Amino acid sequence: MIKIEKVNKYYNKGKANQIHVIDNTTMTLPDKGIVCLLGPSGCGKTTLLNAIGGLDKVNSGTITIDGQRITRFSSSKIDSIRNARIGYIFQNFNLLDDRTVFENVAIALRMIGIRDNTTVTARVRYCLEKVGIDQYRNKLAGSLSGGQRQRVAIARAIVKNPSIIIADEPTGNLDSANTLEIMNIIKTISRERLVLLVTHERNIAEFYSDHVAEMKDGRIVKAYNNDSSRYLDYQLENKIYLKDMAVHKGFSQDDVSVDVYSDEERQADIKVVIRGNNLYINTGGRLNVVDESSNIEMVDEHYTAMDESYFEDKDFDYTACLPSKYKAKYTSIYRLTNMISSGWRTVKGFKRIKKFLMIGFVFAAMFAFLAISNVLGLLEVKPVDYRTTNGNYVTVSNTAKTDEMLELVESLETVSYVIPGNTRMSIMLPMDDYLQTSYAQENLNVSLALTKVLKPEDLIAGAMPAEPHDVVIDKTLIDTFLRDGLGNAIGLDTMEEFIGRKLRITNLDDYVITGISDTESPSLFVDEGQVINILTNGDSADDDFSFMEFEGDEAAEDVIKSGRVKDLALAKNKIKIKKGDAPEAESEAIINIMHEDEIEIGKNLPVKMGGHKLTVVGYYTSDSADDDTYYVNSDTVKTDYISKQKEFTAYTEDAALLKSMLSKEGLSAKVNDTRDKRAYISARKDQLTSAIIVAGIIMFISLIEMFLMLRSSFLSRIKEVGTLRAIGLKKKDIYRMFTGEILVMTFLTAIPGIAIMYFGLSQVVKITYYLEGLYMITPVIAAITFGIILVFNLLAGLIPVYVTMRKTPAQILARTDI
Repeated sequence: MIKIEKVNKYYNKGKANQIHVIDNTTMTLPDKGIVCLLGPSGCGKTTLLNAIGGLDKVNSGTITIDGQRITRFSSSKIDSIRNARIGYIFQNFNLLDDRTVFENVAIALRMIGIRDNTTVTARVRYCLEKVGIDQYRNKLAGSLSGGQRQRVAIARAIVKNPSIIIADEPTGNLDSANTLEIMNIIKTISRERLVLLVTHERNIAEFYSDHVAEMKDGRIVKAYNNDSSRYLDYQLENKIYLKDMAVHKGFSQDDVSVDVYSDEERQADIKVVIRGNNLYINTGGRLNVVDESSNIEMVDEHYTAMDESYFEDKDFDYTACLPSKYKAKYTSIYRLTNMISSGWRTVKGFKRIKKFLMIGFVFAAMFAFLAISNVLGLLEVKPVDYRTTNGNYVTVSNTAKTDEMLELVESLETVSYVIPGNTRMSIMLPMDDYLQTSYAQENLNVSLALTKVLKPEDLIAGAMPAEPHDVVIDKTLIDTFLRDGLGNAIGLDTMEEFIGRKLRITNLDDYVITGISDTESPSLFVDEGQVINILTNGDSADDDFSFMEFEGDEAAEDVIKSGRVKDLALAKNKIKIKKGDAPEAESEAIINIMHEDEIEIGKNLPVKMGGHKLTVVGYYTSDSADDDTYYVNSDTVKTDYISKQKEFTAYTEDAALLKSMLSKEGLSAKVNDTRDKRAYISARKDQLTSAIIVAGIIMFISLIEMFLMLRSSFLSRIKEVGTLRAIGLKKKDIYRMFTGEILVMTFLTAIPGIAIMYFGLSQVVKITYYLEGLYMITPVIAAITFGIILVFNLLAGLIPVYVTMRKTPAQILARTDI
């Protein structure tokens, strides 16, 4: 039973054009029979019908169906009730035109939990037979005539055996013959079910209805039981009752007879020709010729009004072919398992133009990958890109230029060793393998590190150093060398070929590469005893210091490069002390004996080291006739070098901890890795900003294209959405339906687009290392791009769905902007 109590419904409530479409209406409906709503257009019949059926909401009042007050339930609960208990017959049929007749009816069964194919087929075919449309079950619904489409709509409404049938102008678009046939079916259904009918034809209502409610201006102004024993004066348009024609003339001659019927006396000049099996009629253009194939039926009787016998012989079994004791309950028709398959069928059925437009998704995916690869490529900061020193170094400020601070830091437990000054040096790599390249060399900008912190597992080739002049070079330096093609002239083009090669520093014996490490830094691991020699004789990669002071006009840089002052330990057997002693204390020096008459022992030289002038303590002779070097001991060289440095470098396994400890001691320190990284990022800031802007524009255009295409796709199917919602499909299933389609569209377009750009870009970046640094081309980036596209497509595709789902089914069906 349906009860309606004080229901009010407004359009544009509170506005100047407010319409009170249902005005404080109250009525109670029976459990069976046809209840017909009559009234002029615009009086609120359809709106009231939609409110009762749960297709629309009311502003106030209550509507109760079998004790359940649907006006207070959520839309999901209302959907469950109306899906199980209410069937709908619409004036405009609201069929899914791109699906078959069978599928249009079967969907209603599947929504109440009946999925067994045998049961579904039997029940659907039974209902189609009863409405006289089974022979068209495999035809598309869009190809049927109006009367046929309405029969399909009736079959869909009754297939789930609802207790209530709502029929809104079910004969409004039909001719008279179809009108009666459809009404006969509805009358048959109403014997054990309630049919709530809206029609504008009063004679139809009075003939078929059990109860009538007349409406005016949103109110029920009259309600009464209808006398079903009356007659229906309803002459069918396709029937001509010959005995009711006013004029009848007959002509007969031999074996030919002609009867002419007319509604009035008419002058006619008709020529009739029979040739073969063809009949030719010429009326001189005054009359239209209609033959029996036009569905016109000539009845040789008088017209009589119809009575109850016209529909009494019809029957319908409400539970035929349905499972015994089944209870209708809403069941989702879009499970995870069939969302994709359903989406694939929909996409496969797209028209050619729509499939062509999907190429735009492919291009959008290509540009999306390009943009993301570019941005992430610039954002990715790898140690090999920015490190100028070993990654474990911390630079400590030493403005006092004293070795006490250096010794203090070196004594800390977390510090492995300390190197005065900057560890960055320029080391020569000789390439004198051939006569033509005897003078060829390349400079490698390295960061000195001690072999004592090097572990065997750090090596990727070669062996650990065994001699003082054995060194280990890092893979980062070799990769840069090979990438720039610097060794092509001598065929030095693989990493393994560096093992055994020499490195050269002025005034020092050559160093031999015994191993290759992988520390992601430009490190050259050397023996601890070689560090000061390399620092004081090699070229600084930064060119920012010198280790001696000179008096007079001679430039310090020229003297250094000429080797005017050297460590005596490096002279080895090349000199012999002839007079005096070897330099033992700091600031002591020996000079060539040829200066014996010029500078006496105990006299000062015009050179300062460590802030003190060098004092002559002896003379030497040399194997080299032009050796005019000042020789000092190692401590003098080291002390002097330290006295010139404003900073020193400490090696630690925990740079953050060391910096924290130094801060507590009041010492200023910088973590080299952090410093270098910030400098690298700062240098690329403008480039990164430009890339992000360009990538953002590309991504925006690509995603907007996707959004517009998805929105257009949805809006083109708004009628389908409205139909599905109207027949009881819940919102969550609408979301699932479009989610499946979006997933299929994304897989079909994004994966090829990403794959094409992945391959093309990976080939292009091989041209230059510069491009390789601009783009990150990895499977992870491809996956990230696909994920972004998928998420965006889901959002872009489902936002219009969400906006539409906020409307009631009646509002969706009534949209006129699509």
